[in-house]
Amino acid sequence: MTNMTSAHAIVECMKRENVERVFCVPGESYLPLMDAIYEENEIKLISNRHEGGAAFMAEGYAKTSNKPAVVMATRGVGAANLSIGIHTAYQDSTPMIVFLGQVHTKFRGREGFQELELDRFLEQMTKWGVEIRDPERTPELVQRAFRIAKSGRPGPVVVSLPEDILPKMADMRFGPGIRIPKPALSKQQTEEILSYLKEAERPVIIAGGGVKLSDGEEALQEFIEKTNIPVVASFRRQDVLPNEHPLYCGHLGLGTPIPQAETVGYADVILAVGTRLSEVTTQDYSLLKQEHTLLHLDIDADVLGKVYPPEIGLVVDAKTAFHSLTEAVKDWDTSRWNAWTKERKTAFVKSSQIKDIKEQAWPIGYKEVIQTFNELCPNDCIITNDAGNFATWLQNFHCFSERKSYTAPTSGAMGYGFPAGVGAKMATPEKPVVVFAGDGGFMMTLQEIETAVRNKIAVIVLLFNNSSYGTIRMHQERTYPNRTIGTELSDVSFTKIAEAIGANGLTADSEAMFRSAFKEALKETERPTIIEMKMNPRQVSIGMTL
Repeated sequence: MTNMTSAHAIVECMKRENVERVFCVPGESYLPLMDAIYEENEIKLISNRHEGGAAFMAEGYAKTSNKPAVVMATRGVGAANLSIGIHTAYQDSTPMIVFLGQVHTKFRGREGFQELELDRFLEQMTKWGVEIRDPERTPELVQRAFRIAKSGRPGPVVVSLPEDILPKMADMRFGPGIRIPKPALSKQQTEEILSYLKEAERPVIIAGGGVKLSDGEEALQEFIEKTNIPVVASFRRQDVLPNEHPLYCGHLGLGTPIPQAETVGYADVILAVGTRLSEVTTQDYSLLKQEHTLLHLDIDADVLGKVYPPEIGLVVDAKTAFHSLTEAVKDWDTSRWNAWTKERKTAFVKSSQIKDIKEQAWPIGYKEVIQTFNELCPNDCIITNDAGNFATWLQNFHCFSERKSYTAPTSGAMGYGFPAGVGAKMATPEKPVVVFAGDGGFMMTLQEIETAVRNKIAVIVLLFNNSSYGTIRMHQERTYPNRTIGTELSDVSFTKIAEAIGANGLTADSEAMFRSAFKEALKETERPTIIEMKMNPRQVSIGMTL
Protein backbone atom coordinates (compact mmCIF):
# COMPACT_ATOMS: atom_id res chain seq x y z
CA MET A 1 0.00 0.00 0.00
CA THR A 2 1.23 3.48 -0.93
CA ASN A 3 -0.61 6.73 -0.17
CA MET A 4 -0.53 9.07 -3.15
CA THR A 5 -2.74 11.08 -5.50
CA SER A 6 -4.60 9.49 -8.37
CA ALA A 7 -2.35 11.45 -10.76
CA HIS A 8 0.81 10.05 -9.17
CA ALA A 9 -0.69 6.55 -9.27
CA ILE A 10 -1.17 6.88 -13.05
CA VAL A 11 2.48 7.83 -13.43
CA GLU A 12 3.54 4.89 -11.27
CA CYS A 13 1.58 2.59 -13.62
CA MET A 14 3.38 4.15 -16.58
CA LYS A 15 6.74 3.47 -14.94
CA ARG A 16 5.83 -0.16 -14.34
CA GLU A 17 5.05 -0.47 -18.06
CA ASN A 18 8.40 1.15 -18.98
CA VAL A 19 6.75 4.16 -20.61
CA GLU A 20 9.43 6.62 -21.69
CA ARG A 21 7.45 9.20 -23.69
CA VAL A 22 3.99 10.69 -23.33
CA PHE A 23 2.51 12.83 -26.12
CA CYS A 24 -0.09 15.53 -25.51
CA VAL A 25 -1.60 18.92 -26.02
CA PRO A 26 -1.76 20.42 -22.50
CA GLY A 27 -5.17 20.97 -20.90
CA GLU A 28 -6.30 22.45 -17.60
CA SER A 29 -8.50 19.44 -16.86
CA TYR A 30 -5.51 17.14 -16.27
CA LEU A 31 -2.89 19.51 -14.87
CA PRO A 32 -2.27 17.27 -11.81
CA LEU A 33 -1.22 14.46 -14.13
CA MET A 34 1.16 16.72 -16.03
CA ASP A 35 2.60 17.91 -12.72
CA ALA A 36 3.15 14.31 -11.61
CA ILE A 37 5.04 13.61 -14.83
CA TYR A 38 7.16 16.72 -14.15
CA GLU A 39 8.68 14.93 -11.15
CA GLU A 40 9.73 11.86 -13.17
CA ASN A 41 13.08 11.92 -14.97
CA GLU A 42 12.32 8.57 -16.63
CA ILE A 43 9.30 9.91 -18.55
CA LYS A 44 9.56 12.69 -21.13
CA LEU A 45 6.48 14.74 -21.96
CA ILE A 46 6.21 15.74 -25.63
CA SER A 47 3.94 18.75 -26.07
CA ASN A 48 2.42 18.89 -29.54
CA ARG A 49 0.79 21.59 -31.62
CA HIS A 50 -2.42 19.63 -32.33
CA GLU A 51 -4.01 16.59 -30.78
CA GLY A 52 -4.18 14.85 -34.16
CA GLY A 53 -0.42 15.31 -34.51
CA ALA A 54 0.10 14.05 -30.95
CA ALA A 55 -1.87 10.86 -31.64
CA PHE A 56 -0.05 10.20 -34.94
CA MET A 57 3.31 10.86 -33.30
CA ALA A 58 2.51 8.50 -30.45
CA GLU A 59 1.29 5.84 -32.88
CA GLY A 60 4.44 6.08 -35.00
CA TYR A 61 6.55 5.87 -31.87
CA ALA A 62 4.70 2.75 -30.71
CA LYS A 63 4.78 1.03 -34.08
CA THR A 64 8.54 1.51 -34.38
CA SER A 65 9.45 0.67 -30.79
CA ASN A 66 6.90 -2.12 -30.24
CA LYS A 67 5.94 -0.31 -27.02
CA PRO A 68 2.51 1.10 -26.16
CA ALA A 69 1.69 4.65 -27.19
CA VAL A 70 0.57 7.00 -24.43
CA VAL A 71 -1.25 10.18 -25.42
CA MET A 72 -3.19 12.78 -23.42
CA ALA A 73 -5.71 15.50 -24.22
CA THR A 74 -8.46 17.50 -22.58
CA ARG A 75 -12.19 16.79 -22.56
CA GLY A 76 -14.42 16.52 -25.62
CA VAL A 77 -12.52 18.88 -27.93
CA GLY A 78 -9.21 17.14 -27.32
CA ALA A 79 -10.83 13.75 -27.77
CA ALA A 80 -12.37 14.81 -31.08
CA ASN A 81 -9.03 16.00 -32.39
CA LEU A 82 -7.28 12.86 -31.14
CA SER A 83 -9.81 10.56 -32.77
CA ILE A 84 -8.07 10.30 -36.17
CA GLY A 85 -4.95 8.90 -34.52
CA ILE A 86 -7.01 6.64 -32.25
CA HIS A 87 -8.77 5.23 -35.31
CA THR A 88 -5.41 4.64 -36.97
CA ALA A 89 -4.19 2.74 -33.91
CA TYR A 90 -7.39 0.67 -33.96
CA GLN A 91 -7.13 -0.34 -37.62
CA ASP A 92 -3.36 -0.85 -37.40
CA SER A 93 -3.55 -2.89 -34.16
CA THR A 94 -1.22 -0.52 -32.31
CA PRO A 95 -1.35 -0.53 -28.49
CA MET A 96 -2.35 2.94 -27.28
CA ILE A 97 -3.44 4.33 -23.92
CA VAL A 98 -5.45 7.55 -24.20
CA PHE A 99 -5.82 9.64 -21.04
CA LEU A 100 -8.52 12.29 -21.39
CA GLY A 101 -9.23 15.02 -18.88
CA GLN A 102 -12.91 15.19 -18.02
CA VAL A 103 -15.39 17.67 -16.50
CA HIS A 104 -15.60 17.92 -12.70
CA THR A 105 -17.96 15.24 -11.39
CA LYS A 106 -20.26 17.87 -9.78
CA PHE A 107 -20.81 19.47 -13.18
CA ARG A 108 -21.57 16.31 -15.15
CA GLY A 109 -24.81 15.95 -17.07
CA ARG A 110 -25.29 19.72 -17.41
CA GLU A 111 -23.48 20.06 -20.73
CA GLY A 112 -20.50 21.41 -18.86
CA PHE A 113 -17.58 23.09 -20.56
CA GLN A 114 -16.45 20.78 -23.40
CA GLU A 115 -18.39 17.89 -21.85
CA LEU A 116 -18.77 14.55 -23.66
CA GLU A 117 -19.16 11.00 -22.41
CA LEU A 118 -15.64 10.22 -23.59
CA ASP A 119 -15.62 6.42 -23.36
CA ARG A 120 -18.94 6.23 -25.24
CA PHE A 121 -17.87 8.84 -27.81
CA LEU A 122 -14.84 6.77 -28.81
CA GLU A 123 -16.17 3.25 -28.24
CA GLN A 124 -16.32 2.31 -31.96
CA MET A 125 -12.59 2.82 -32.33
CA THR A 126 -11.32 1.54 -29.00
CA LYS A 127 -10.97 -1.86 -27.33
CA TRP A 128 -12.20 -0.57 -23.99
CA GLY A 129 -13.13 2.65 -22.25
CA VAL A 130 -13.35 3.48 -18.55
CA GLU A 131 -13.75 6.49 -16.30
CA ILE A 132 -11.93 6.65 -12.96
CA ARG A 133 -14.47 7.67 -10.33
CA ASP A 134 -12.82 6.33 -7.18
CA PRO A 135 -9.18 7.42 -6.63
CA GLU A 136 -8.19 4.17 -4.89
CA ARG A 137 -9.15 2.19 -8.01
CA THR A 138 -6.68 4.11 -10.20
CA PRO A 139 -3.95 1.42 -10.28
CA GLU A 140 -6.48 -1.33 -10.96
CA LEU A 141 -8.12 0.45 -13.89
CA VAL A 142 -4.96 1.93 -15.44
CA GLN A 143 -3.07 -1.36 -15.27
CA ARG A 144 -6.11 -3.07 -16.78
CA ALA A 145 -6.06 -0.48 -19.56
CA PHE A 146 -2.44 -1.34 -20.37
CA ARG A 147 -3.24 -5.06 -20.27
CA ILE A 148 -6.16 -4.71 -22.70
CA ALA A 149 -4.26 -2.38 -25.03
CA LYS A 150 -1.27 -4.75 -25.29
CA SER A 151 -2.94 -8.17 -25.17
CA GLY A 152 -4.65 -10.13 -27.94
CA ARG A 153 -4.99 -7.93 -30.99
CA PRO A 154 -3.46 -4.71 -29.64
CA GLY A 155 -5.33 -1.45 -29.90
CA PRO A 156 -6.35 1.80 -28.20
CA VAL A 157 -7.98 2.10 -24.78
CA VAL A 158 -9.51 5.30 -23.35
CA VAL A 159 -9.24 6.32 -19.70
CA SER A 160 -11.44 9.28 -18.69
CA LEU A 161 -10.08 11.43 -15.83
CA PRO A 162 -12.54 13.75 -14.02
CA GLU A 163 -10.49 16.76 -12.98
CA ASP A 164 -11.51 16.54 -9.31
CA ILE A 165 -10.35 12.91 -9.02
CA LEU A 166 -6.73 13.43 -10.09
CA PRO A 167 -5.51 15.40 -7.01
CA LYS A 168 -7.28 13.19 -4.43
CA MET A 169 -5.17 11.05 -2.11
CA ALA A 170 -5.81 7.37 -1.51
CA ASP A 171 -4.03 4.17 -0.48
CA MET A 172 -2.93 2.58 -3.76
CA ARG A 173 -2.18 -1.06 -4.41
CA PHE A 174 -0.19 -1.91 -7.57
CA GLY A 175 0.23 -5.15 -9.42
CA PRO A 176 3.33 -6.17 -11.38
CA GLY A 177 3.97 -4.97 -14.93
CA ILE A 178 1.85 -6.55 -17.63
CA ARG A 179 3.02 -9.81 -19.23
CA ILE A 180 1.42 -10.37 -22.62
CA PRO A 181 -0.17 -13.79 -23.14
CA LYS A 182 1.22 -15.72 -26.10
CA PRO A 183 -1.18 -18.57 -26.94
CA ALA A 184 0.47 -21.51 -28.67
CA LEU A 185 -0.58 -24.31 -31.03
CA SER A 186 -1.25 -27.74 -29.61
CA LYS A 187 0.57 -30.69 -31.13
CA GLN A 188 -2.63 -31.80 -32.84
CA GLN A 189 -3.28 -28.34 -34.30
CA THR A 190 0.29 -28.10 -35.54
CA GLU A 191 0.06 -31.46 -37.29
CA GLU A 192 -3.28 -30.54 -38.86
CA ILE A 193 -1.90 -27.31 -40.34
CA LEU A 194 1.15 -29.09 -41.69
CA SER A 195 -0.97 -31.86 -43.22
CA TYR A 196 -2.74 -29.29 -45.41
CA LEU A 197 0.50 -27.56 -46.38
CA LYS A 198 2.30 -30.82 -47.09
CA GLU A 199 -0.36 -31.89 -49.60
CA ALA A 200 -0.58 -28.50 -51.30
CA GLU A 201 0.63 -27.99 -54.85
CA ARG A 202 0.88 -24.20 -54.68
CA PRO A 203 1.02 -23.05 -51.03
CA VAL A 204 1.53 -19.42 -50.05
CA ILE A 205 1.78 -17.49 -46.78
CA ILE A 206 0.13 -14.09 -46.29
CA ALA A 207 2.13 -12.47 -43.48
CA GLY A 208 0.53 -9.56 -41.67
CA GLY A 209 1.16 -7.05 -38.93
CA GLY A 210 0.66 -9.69 -36.25
CA VAL A 211 3.99 -11.20 -37.28
CA LYS A 212 5.71 -7.86 -36.64
CA LEU A 213 3.87 -7.23 -33.36
CA SER A 214 4.96 -10.62 -32.03
CA ASP A 215 8.57 -10.01 -33.16
CA GLY A 216 8.06 -13.07 -35.31
CA GLU A 217 9.97 -12.04 -38.43
CA GLU A 218 12.89 -14.37 -37.76
CA ALA A 219 10.54 -17.23 -36.90
CA LEU A 220 8.70 -16.69 -40.21
CA GLN A 221 11.97 -16.74 -42.14
CA GLU A 222 13.12 -19.90 -40.39
CA PHE A 223 9.86 -21.68 -41.22
CA ILE A 224 9.79 -20.79 -44.91
CA GLU A 225 13.46 -21.70 -45.38
CA LYS A 226 12.68 -25.13 -44.01
CA THR A 227 9.50 -25.60 -46.06
CA ASN A 228 10.18 -23.60 -49.27
CA ILE A 229 6.79 -21.81 -49.09
CA PRO A 230 6.62 -18.34 -50.71
CA VAL A 231 5.47 -15.29 -48.73
CA VAL A 232 3.34 -12.32 -49.69
CA ALA A 233 3.07 -9.38 -47.26
CA SER A 234 -0.26 -7.84 -46.33
CA PHE A 235 -0.96 -4.13 -46.87
CA ARG A 236 2.02 -2.00 -45.81
CA ARG A 237 3.80 -4.86 -44.05
CA GLN A 238 6.59 -5.31 -46.62
CA ASP A 239 9.27 -5.29 -43.92
CA VAL A 240 7.98 -8.57 -42.48
CA LEU A 241 10.63 -10.35 -44.59
CA PRO A 242 13.68 -8.99 -46.44
CA ASN A 243 12.41 -8.33 -49.96
CA GLU A 244 15.53 -9.77 -51.58
CA HIS A 245 14.86 -13.13 -49.92
CA PRO A 246 14.24 -15.88 -52.53
CA LEU A 247 10.85 -16.64 -50.96
CA TYR A 248 9.54 -13.08 -50.72
CA CYS A 249 7.08 -12.69 -53.60
CA GLY A 250 5.44 -9.31 -53.19
CA HIS A 251 2.83 -7.38 -51.28
CA LEU A 252 -0.93 -6.91 -51.27
CA GLY A 253 -2.11 -3.32 -51.11
CA LEU A 254 -3.05 -0.23 -53.08
CA GLY A 255 -1.59 -0.30 -56.57
CA THR A 256 -0.23 -3.83 -56.17
CA PRO A 257 1.13 -5.10 -59.50
CA ILE A 258 -1.17 -7.78 -60.89
CA PRO A 259 1.51 -10.53 -60.95
CA GLN A 260 2.03 -10.15 -57.20
CA ALA A 261 -1.69 -10.46 -56.44
CA GLU A 262 -1.80 -13.48 -58.76
CA THR A 263 0.58 -15.32 -56.44
CA VAL A 264 -2.32 -15.56 -53.99
CA GLY A 265 -4.89 -16.02 -56.74
CA TYR A 266 -3.04 -19.02 -58.20
CA ALA A 267 -2.39 -20.67 -54.83
CA ASP A 268 -4.41 -23.65 -53.64
CA VAL A 269 -3.58 -23.48 -49.90
CA ILE A 270 -3.19 -20.11 -48.16
CA LEU A 271 -1.71 -19.79 -44.69
CA ALA A 272 -2.72 -16.33 -43.43
CA VAL A 273 -0.87 -15.34 -40.25
CA GLY A 274 -1.42 -12.18 -38.23
CA THR A 275 -3.63 -10.48 -40.80
CA ARG A 276 -7.28 -9.53 -40.67
CA LEU A 277 -7.50 -9.94 -44.46
CA SER A 278 -8.62 -6.35 -44.86
CA GLU A 279 -10.38 -4.74 -47.81
CA VAL A 280 -7.09 -3.46 -49.21
CA THR A 281 -5.09 -6.65 -48.62
CA THR A 282 -7.76 -8.75 -50.34
CA GLN A 283 -8.21 -6.29 -53.22
CA ASP A 284 -11.77 -5.30 -52.27
CA TYR A 285 -12.49 -8.76 -50.83
CA SER A 286 -12.10 -10.31 -54.28
CA LEU A 287 -8.75 -12.10 -54.03
CA LEU A 288 -9.65 -15.23 -52.12
CA LYS A 289 -12.07 -17.62 -53.81
CA GLN A 290 -14.17 -20.56 -52.72
CA GLU A 291 -11.67 -22.98 -54.21
CA HIS A 292 -8.90 -21.72 -51.93
CA THR A 293 -8.14 -23.65 -48.75
CA LEU A 294 -7.65 -20.98 -46.08
CA LEU A 295 -5.70 -21.68 -42.90
CA HIS A 296 -6.04 -18.60 -40.71
CA LEU A 297 -3.93 -17.97 -37.59
CA ASP A 298 -4.43 -14.83 -35.52
CA ILE A 299 -4.09 -13.61 -31.96
CA ASP A 300 -7.74 -12.44 -31.93
CA ALA A 301 -10.67 -14.85 -32.21
CA ASP A 302 -12.91 -12.09 -33.65
CA VAL A 303 -10.67 -11.84 -36.72
CA LEU A 304 -11.11 -15.49 -37.64
CA GLY A 305 -13.96 -15.98 -40.09
CA LYS A 306 -14.83 -12.28 -40.11
CA VAL A 307 -14.07 -11.93 -43.82
CA TYR A 308 -13.54 -15.47 -45.14
CA PRO A 309 -14.56 -18.75 -43.49
CA PRO A 310 -11.31 -20.68 -42.87
CA GLU A 311 -10.79 -24.40 -43.17
CA ILE A 312 -8.77 -24.01 -39.97
CA GLY A 313 -9.03 -20.91 -37.75
CA LEU A 314 -6.87 -20.82 -34.63
CA VAL A 315 -6.06 -18.25 -31.95
CA VAL A 316 -2.30 -18.16 -31.59
CA ASP A 317 0.67 -15.80 -31.30
CA ALA A 318 2.38 -15.57 -34.69
CA LYS A 319 5.95 -16.03 -33.45
CA THR A 320 4.98 -18.98 -31.25
CA ALA A 321 3.04 -20.55 -34.12
CA PHE A 322 5.96 -20.43 -36.54
CA HIS A 323 8.29 -21.92 -33.94
CA SER A 324 5.89 -24.81 -33.35
CA LEU A 325 5.41 -25.42 -37.07
CA THR A 326 9.15 -25.32 -37.76
CA GLU A 327 9.94 -27.80 -35.03
CA ALA A 328 7.30 -30.22 -36.34
CA VAL A 329 8.41 -30.21 -40.00
CA LYS A 330 10.14 -33.49 -40.83
CA ASP A 331 11.10 -35.31 -44.00
CA TRP A 332 9.30 -32.99 -46.44
CA ASP A 333 10.07 -33.15 -50.13
CA THR A 334 9.96 -29.40 -50.69
CA SER A 335 11.75 -29.63 -54.04
CA ARG A 336 8.41 -30.23 -55.75
CA TRP A 337 7.59 -26.57 -55.04
CA ASN A 338 10.78 -25.27 -56.63
CA ALA A 339 9.07 -24.42 -59.92
CA TRP A 340 6.16 -22.72 -58.14
CA THR A 341 8.43 -20.68 -55.89
CA LYS A 342 10.77 -19.69 -58.72
CA GLU A 343 7.83 -18.69 -60.93
CA ARG A 344 6.33 -16.40 -58.26
CA LYS A 345 9.68 -14.85 -57.34
CA THR A 346 10.35 -14.15 -61.00
CA ALA A 347 6.92 -12.54 -61.32
CA PHE A 348 7.65 -10.34 -58.32
CA VAL A 349 11.07 -9.25 -59.60
CA LYS A 350 9.75 -8.44 -63.08
CA SER A 351 6.80 -6.45 -61.71
CA SER A 352 9.14 -4.45 -59.46
CA GLN A 353 11.36 -3.08 -62.24
CA ILE A 354 11.08 0.69 -62.16
CA LYS A 355 13.21 1.02 -65.29
CA ASP A 356 10.21 -0.17 -67.34
CA ILE A 357 7.98 2.65 -66.06
CA LYS A 358 7.49 5.73 -68.23
CA GLU A 359 6.58 9.25 -67.10
CA GLN A 360 5.61 12.44 -68.86
CA ALA A 361 8.50 14.87 -69.25
CA TRP A 362 8.88 17.12 -66.19
CA PRO A 363 11.79 18.81 -64.45
CA ILE A 364 11.67 16.12 -61.73
CA GLY A 365 9.71 12.88 -61.72
CA TYR A 366 8.70 10.23 -59.20
CA LYS A 367 10.73 7.59 -61.01
CA GLU A 368 14.06 9.35 -60.72
CA VAL A 369 13.37 10.37 -57.11
CA ILE A 370 12.72 6.76 -56.10
CA GLN A 371 15.74 5.50 -58.04
CA THR A 372 18.01 8.05 -56.38
CA PHE A 373 16.45 7.42 -52.98
CA ASN A 374 17.04 3.67 -53.34
CA GLU A 375 20.66 4.34 -54.23
CA LEU A 376 21.38 6.69 -51.31
CA CYS A 377 19.05 5.35 -48.62
CA PRO A 378 21.03 3.77 -45.72
CA ASN A 379 20.22 0.11 -45.05
CA ASP A 380 19.03 0.85 -41.52
CA CYS A 381 16.67 3.64 -42.61
CA ILE A 382 13.13 3.66 -41.23
CA ILE A 383 10.49 4.84 -43.69
CA THR A 384 7.00 6.13 -43.09
CA ASN A 385 4.50 7.62 -45.49
CA ASP A 386 1.37 9.67 -45.68
CA ALA A 387 -1.70 8.80 -47.72
CA GLY A 388 -1.50 9.38 -51.47
CA ASN A 389 -0.59 7.81 -54.80
CA PHE A 390 3.04 8.92 -54.37
CA ALA A 391 3.30 6.14 -51.76
CA THR A 392 2.72 3.43 -54.37
CA TRP A 393 6.06 4.34 -55.94
CA LEU A 394 7.72 3.56 -52.61
CA GLN A 395 5.70 0.40 -52.01
CA ASN A 396 6.27 -1.03 -55.47
CA PHE A 397 9.88 -0.05 -56.14
CA HIS A 398 11.74 0.12 -52.83
CA CYS A 399 13.42 -2.98 -51.43
CA PHE A 400 12.74 -3.28 -47.70
CA SER A 401 15.71 -5.19 -46.33
CA GLU A 402 15.53 -4.59 -42.58
CA ARG A 403 12.96 -5.67 -40.01
CA LYS A 404 10.84 -2.94 -38.39
CA SER A 405 11.88 -0.53 -41.15
CA TYR A 406 8.41 0.49 -42.41
CA THR A 407 5.97 2.49 -40.28
CA ALA A 408 2.89 3.25 -42.34
CA PRO A 409 -0.87 3.57 -41.74
CA THR A 410 -3.15 0.80 -42.99
CA SER A 411 -5.99 3.17 -42.09
CA GLY A 412 -4.84 5.45 -44.93
CA ALA A 413 -5.16 8.58 -42.80
CA MET A 414 -3.93 11.83 -44.32
CA GLY A 415 -1.58 13.84 -42.14
CA TYR A 416 -0.04 10.71 -40.62
CA GLY A 417 3.38 10.62 -42.28
CA PHE A 418 5.29 13.51 -40.75
CA PRO A 419 4.25 13.25 -37.07
CA ALA A 420 4.57 9.46 -37.23
CA GLY A 421 8.07 9.90 -38.65
CA VAL A 422 8.97 12.19 -35.77
CA GLY A 423 7.67 9.56 -33.35
CA ALA A 424 9.65 6.85 -35.14
CA LYS A 425 12.83 8.95 -34.86
CA MET A 426 12.23 9.41 -31.13
CA ALA A 427 11.96 5.63 -30.80
CA THR A 428 15.18 5.01 -32.79
CA PRO A 429 17.31 8.17 -32.65
CA GLU A 430 20.35 6.30 -33.98
CA LYS A 431 18.65 5.52 -37.31
CA PRO A 432 17.75 7.84 -40.19
CA VAL A 433 13.98 8.30 -40.66
CA VAL A 434 12.51 9.35 -44.00
CA VAL A 435 8.91 10.46 -44.55
CA PHE A 436 7.15 10.27 -47.91
CA ALA A 437 4.39 12.91 -48.04
CA GLY A 438 2.20 14.81 -50.46
CA ASP A 439 1.26 18.44 -50.12
CA GLY A 440 -2.34 17.58 -49.23
CA GLY A 441 -1.55 15.37 -46.26
CA PHE A 442 1.52 17.30 -45.14
CA MET A 443 -0.48 20.52 -44.83
CA MET A 444 -2.80 18.79 -42.33
CA THR A 445 -0.10 18.31 -39.69
CA LEU A 446 2.77 20.59 -40.71
CA GLN A 447 2.40 22.48 -37.44
CA GLU A 448 4.33 19.57 -35.91
CA ILE A 449 7.43 20.93 -37.65
CA GLU A 450 7.70 23.17 -34.60
CA THR A 451 7.47 20.15 -32.29
CA ALA A 452 10.31 18.48 -34.18
CA VAL A 453 12.42 21.66 -34.19
CA ARG A 454 11.88 22.23 -30.46
CA ASN A 455 12.86 18.65 -29.64
CA LYS A 456 15.76 18.57 -32.15
CA ILE A 457 14.35 15.67 -34.17
CA ALA A 458 16.25 15.28 -37.46
CA VAL A 459 13.63 13.55 -39.56
CA ILE A 460 13.74 13.88 -43.38
CA VAL A 461 10.60 14.65 -45.41
CA LEU A 462 10.39 13.99 -49.14
CA LEU A 463 7.51 16.28 -50.06
CA PHE A 464 5.84 15.57 -53.40
CA ASN A 465 3.97 18.79 -54.15
CA ASN A 466 1.53 18.62 -57.05
CA SER A 467 -0.81 21.33 -55.70
CA SER A 468 -3.75 18.95 -55.65
CA TYR A 469 -5.47 16.11 -53.87
CA GLY A 470 -3.97 13.83 -56.50
CA THR A 471 -5.44 10.49 -55.47
CA ILE A 472 -8.96 11.87 -55.35
CA ARG A 473 -8.33 13.63 -58.66
CA MET A 474 -7.46 10.24 -60.17
CA HIS A 475 -10.73 8.69 -58.96
CA GLN A 476 -12.60 11.80 -60.05
CA GLU A 477 -11.24 11.63 -63.59
CA ARG A 478 -12.06 7.93 -63.81
CA THR A 479 -15.67 8.40 -62.74
CA TYR A 480 -16.45 11.94 -63.92
CA PRO A 481 -14.03 12.80 -66.75
CA ASN A 482 -13.28 16.49 -67.29
CA ARG A 483 -15.49 17.49 -64.32
CA THR A 484 -12.81 18.52 -61.82
CA ILE A 485 -14.12 20.00 -58.60
CA GLY A 486 -12.58 20.41 -55.16
CA THR A 487 -9.25 18.71 -55.88
CA GLU A 488 -7.13 21.63 -57.12
CA LEU A 489 -5.03 23.41 -54.48
CA SER A 490 -2.89 26.54 -54.31
CA ASP A 491 0.82 26.54 -55.06
CA VAL A 492 2.32 26.77 -51.57
CA SER A 493 6.03 27.15 -50.79
CA PHE A 494 6.61 24.56 -48.10
CA THR A 495 10.32 25.35 -48.25
CA LYS A 496 9.65 28.85 -46.95
CA ILE A 497 7.23 27.57 -44.31
CA ALA A 498 9.82 25.08 -43.08
CA GLU A 499 12.51 27.75 -42.87
CA ALA A 500 10.18 30.15 -41.04
CA ILE A 501 9.50 27.53 -38.34
CA GLY A 502 13.19 26.69 -37.95
CA ALA A 503 13.56 23.57 -40.06
CA ASN A 504 15.94 23.03 -42.95
CA GLY A 505 13.88 23.81 -46.07
CA LEU A 506 15.24 22.66 -49.44
CA THR A 507 13.80 22.66 -52.94
CA ALA A 508 14.72 20.09 -55.59
CA ASP A 509 13.72 20.81 -59.19
CA SER A 510 15.88 18.12 -60.77
CA GLU A 511 17.37 14.72 -59.98
CA ALA A 512 20.76 16.34 -59.38
CA MET A 513 19.26 18.82 -56.93
CA PHE A 514 17.40 16.04 -55.12
CA ARG A 515 20.57 13.97 -54.87
CA SER A 516 22.43 16.91 -53.32
CA ALA A 517 19.54 17.79 -50.97
CA PHE A 518 19.11 14.22 -49.74
CA LYS A 519 22.82 13.87 -49.02
CA GLU A 520 22.69 17.12 -47.07
CA ALA A 521 19.63 15.96 -45.13
CA LEU A 522 21.33 12.72 -44.10
CA LYS A 523 24.08 14.78 -42.43
CA GLU A 524 21.61 16.89 -40.41
CA THR A 525 21.48 15.84 -36.73
CA GLU A 526 19.44 18.45 -34.87
CA ARG A 527 16.52 19.62 -36.98
CA PRO A 528 14.05 18.27 -39.53
CA THR A 529 14.69 18.70 -43.25
CA ILE A 530 11.86 19.20 -45.72
CA ILE A 531 12.85 18.55 -49.35
CA GLU A 532 10.12 20.00 -51.52
CA MET A 533 9.70 18.80 -55.10
CA LYS A 534 7.19 20.35 -57.51
CA MET A 535 5.67 17.36 -59.27
CA ASN A 536 3.64 17.01 -62.46
CA PRO A 537 -0.03 17.36 -61.41
CA ARG A 538 -1.05 15.26 -64.42
CA GLN A 539 0.95 12.24 -63.25
CA VAL A 540 -1.76 10.92 -60.96
CA SER A 541 -0.38 7.41 -60.41
CA ILE A 542 2.14 4.90 -61.75
CA GLY A 543 1.59 4.60 -65.48
CA MET A 544 -1.47 6.89 -65.40
CA THR A 545 -1.56 10.49 -66.59
CA LEU A 546 -4.38 12.92 -67.28
